[in-house]
Amino acid sequence: MRDSLVPMRADGWDGYVVDYHDANPGITQDVLADALDGDGRSPYDWLVEAVPPGMSTVIDLACGSGPLAGMLDAAQVVGVDRSAGELSLARSGPGSLVRAEASALPIAAEAADAVVASMALMLLRPLEFALAEVRRVLRPGGRVVATIPVRAATPGPAGAPAFAEILGALGQAGADYPEPLHGSGVDERFRAAGLSLVGDETGVFIRTVRGPDDAERVVHSFYAPGAGPERVAAAVEELQRRVRSAPVGISYRIRRLVAVR
Repeated sequence: MRDSLVPMRADGWDGYVVDYHDANPGITQDVLADALDGDGRSPYDWLVEAVPPGMSTVIDLACGSGPLAGMLDAAQVVGVDRSAGELSLARSGPGSLVRAEASALPIAAEAADAVVASMALMLLRPLEFALAEVRRVLRPGGRVVATIPVRAATPGPAGAPAFAEILGALGQAGADYPEPLHGSGVDERFRAAGLSLVGDETGVFIRTVRGPDDAERVVHSFYAPGAGPERVAAAVEELQRRVRSAPVGISYRIRRLVAVR
């Protein structure tokens, strides 16, 4: 799902994420805020739970429309993103907003107690540069908390694998993110950047789609570089057809990573 801090590459992701979020500001927050786990938590709630309270400065990397800003218990939250559209919606709260690259943060060394990144690391490339910047701006002992989507499908309510079906309809079933983060390789990449992974959990969040407008919004929330408008329209139509009979549950598997400098 989300962020807008992706350098240019000739593989279909060139400029895609920035353009996508400029055209659809707030879409990730709209969809994920209503995805809940068995304890009634959204992915944002779950991320914030891993951030110690009373922080002085927290950097919200790839902040998008800023859903975390008002949830973090910090004196200052600095939201960073490359999408002007997303930043136009963001509310910094007791902090500020900065338009910048993840690999070149305009933030002083050791200025932050924590860095958070919601559904973003798999889009930040080269990831090594982004993680090096995260380490640079963190104080010794500072914490990183990040969530990333798990590409593998998880059946939704009544076993309906709507997530996988949407990916397939968009032509993304065999695709992956610019910086795939799978298995033990995540630990190695953090360690190479001078960060120690101390937490790695996976949660399941269900987003119920209840009507045709909601179905269209959910389909458009999926990244689909290279998918033409006809394919997107067909995916929307198929999900709309299904929700006419009954609400459809989409199950998101999300991984939460916690690391320290």
